[in-house]
Formats: sequence, C-alpha cells, structure tokens
Amino acid sequence: MQKSKNLKFFTLCENSVVKAGVTGEWGYSVLIETGDKTILFDTGASGATLKNAIGMGLNLSKVDLIVLSHGHYDHTGGLMEVLGHIRKDIPIVAHPDVFASKYGYNKKDDTYHYNGIPFRREALESLGAQFELTTAPYWITKDIATSGEEPQTNDYETIAENLRVKTEKGYEQDPLKDDLSIFIRTDLGLVVVLGCAHRGMINILKHGMTVMETEDIYMVVGGTHLVTADKARLDKTIQTLREMNPRWIGTAHCTGFPAAATVFNAFPDRYFVNSTGSVVTFPYKG
Repeated sequence: MQKSKNLKFFTLCENSVVKAGVTGEWGYSVLIETGDKTILFDTGASGATLKNAIGMGLNLSKVDLIVLSHGHYDHTGGLMEVLGHIRKDIPIVAHPDVFASKYGYNKKDDTYHYNGIPFRREALESLGAQFELTTAPYWITKDIATSGEEPQTNDYETIAENLRVKTEKGYEQDPLKDDLSIFIRTDLGLVVVLGCAHRGMINILKHGMTVMETEDIYMVVGGTHLVTADKARLDKTIQTLREMNPRWIGTAHCTGFPAAATVFNAFPDRYFVNSTGSVVTFPYKG
C-alpha cells in the first residue's frame, strides 16, 4: 500500500496560476513524488513546464519515468526541453496510438489543424526517450499503475466531435484510445490523476476501481474534459460522483469554468482548483 504521507503532487503546467513566479499555459503537467519513485505525468505545451519546475525548486533530473496521457501537443509539447534537461535514458509510458496523426477540426471554416506530438519519435529517442507503448495497465510499483486503455461503458461520456485522426481514408473521429490516467492505491483510498479524461471521467474512475480492486476513492485530480459537456452529461456526472463519494475533487485544464463552477457548487467542501504552482500533500486539507 502506497503510504500517503510520502505522496506529493506538484502541478508544473496548467491554464491558470496559483502563485507568482510560475507561468500558465493551455496544457497540463504534474510531478508525482511517492517516496520511492518520481513520475512526470505529461509535459505541457511548451518550455513552461521545465521553467516552472526550476522556479518551484524541483529537480527534474530525479524523474524515474515519464507518462504521457495522450498524444495531443498540449500534453507533450514540453517533452523535448524536459529530455534535454534530464540528459539520461528514461522510460516513457504511453499507448501505441500516442503517435497517431491527430488533428482538430474547425467547423466554422471547415479546416483542420495538426494538434499531435510536435516532435518525431526518432528525435525524442536521440535524447534518451525509451518508449514503453502498451494498451494494458503499466505497473510502476505494486500500488501505482497507468490505466491502460480505458473502456467506455456509459452512453453519455463521448469523445469531442472536433477531435480527428488522419488516416488513409481521410480525417476520422479520433477514438482517443491513447487516453491514459494514473491510479494510486493509498492508505487513504484510491487517488486518480487524470490527464485530459477524453474517454470520460466516470468511465476512468470505474476502470480505476476495477484495476486497483477498491471502491474507496480518496481523490480525483486533473483535466476532466467537461469543457464540451452539455447539461445532461454534467448532471449525470455529478450524480455518479455523489454515488462514488470521493473525498476530494481537483479539476484542471480542460474542465472549463462553467463545468468547474458546477462541480464546485455540487461539492463545495470537497472541491479545489488544481493550478500551476499547486502543491498537494496527503492527507489533503484543502
């Protein structure tokens, strides 16, 4: 069982900032310290992740492995600078689709813009990246695992329609099978760290309870991709969260202000904003 007293989260990149001396940008990155392992989950959209880590007094050369939540630029764009700073061979855990040719569709002018990883795999490998691509959960320790491919088991958490992947047939809906989260089984309960939750926060939480063999959720933190959710989806999400009964909910990045406000109003004594510069220690006190 992961000892919660040894667990710390440092948010290195997010849309907003919580203190002076750090830079916000559209993206996400969190450094996870467990006492035994140091994990970098995503790298933001640019060099802000590295700059903020230095500004927060954190040494990324101590990172043991990197996990990529999916292949969008706003979660992978800082990877080149991070690898250049670390200057060592390092495992990078991701889904095999992480290097898919990802695009965003603009319905207003019927155009597509590339929004995938902005670097060639070979370039990243030349800086020490050792990719561990798997569809199954990747066990970092006996109590910490990536989600692996997240099953979509309900009818209301759908992939945003404007997210596409370029194939031989043209621009098709991206199923975002590469969407990954991190599950941590602690003495306080299950902690789930989301990257963007493209496959649905509720789907991911249910999957996490299955993988980690527990129904006791202590915290869910990260991007929820509720920014595109309609009222019906938000209502069902809130209803199911009440049933799951997490002690803490910390939203970030792709949640969107209206959805974040809705979650806060539903859980005013359990909610916190997860911004650039945030430090989460356990047990969390809000």
